[in-house]
Amino acid sequence: MKNYKTLVLLIISVVFLYGCKKTQETNPVILRLSPDFVKGKSGQDITATLLINSINGIEDILIYKTVNLKKDEKYGTKIAKPEKVNGSDYLYKFNYSLNPDEVDKLVGFNFHVKDKQGFFSEKDLTVHTIASGWQTIFSRKWKLTSRMWTSISPNVEDLKDCEKDDVYTFKRDGSYSINFGLSACTYDGFNVYDTWTLSEDEKTFTTKYHSLFDPSNITTETYTVKSISSEKLIMQQTIDLSIFGLSDKEVFVYTFEAAP
Repeated sequence: MKNYKTLVLLIISVVFLYGCKKTQETNPVILRLSPDFVKGKSGQDITATLLINSINGIEDILIYKTVNLKKDEKYGTKIAKPEKVNGSDYLYKFNYSLNPDEVDKLVGFNFHVKDKQGFFSEKDLTVHTIASGWQTIFSRKWKLTSRMWTSISPNVEDLKDCEKDDVYTFKRDGSYSINFGLSACTYDGFNVYDTWTLSEDEKTFTTKYHSLFDPSNITTETYTVKSISSEKLIMQQTIDLSIFGLSDKEVFVYTFEAAP
């Protein structure tokens, strides 16, 4: 009886070891994804690296996307080719621009890698997008409510009466316009407004416009961003007014409030 029990245990051990070996052999595609979770601001470009080890070579990488756990049919299934590093090692770099329409949604990407024998493995990348300053700006219209001259003492409000109903629209495509309202200033409409940009670190705001009468006369305005919120935008600009007998570093602080 003792020998019988020993034989049974031996058979079980052999079956277990064989099963483990078979499991390993039936999964020869080994994946490592770094990072597998990314959090960033809308408009930001992200990169994830997929490292692949496959002794049987690699067919295509299939990539599909989910939004709130539902497959994104518009994205479809992308087909990607990995780069062979050496031997059985492969590498694929995945790039994606964080979408403003996906703010605070659960977004995932599935990477399906199959070898030439039909074996496959999968990895998932989770993406969390939060609203950037860029998105906050283009999602609203902005009314100019103050232009404070702060480099003189005491500070002086420099906003003209004819500017108090000016509303700025900074569009998602990088263009912008100004609605001068009912009380337009004398020279309003003499410029054509071209582009606006916000630096990646959200510290520098830039606009460009040109003269209506001379398109080659282009003006670039640069501002230092003090704060951005859903209700208020505050920026500072340094202007050279030495031609008027003042300094070349006169400071003005612009305040915009979200408009209906």
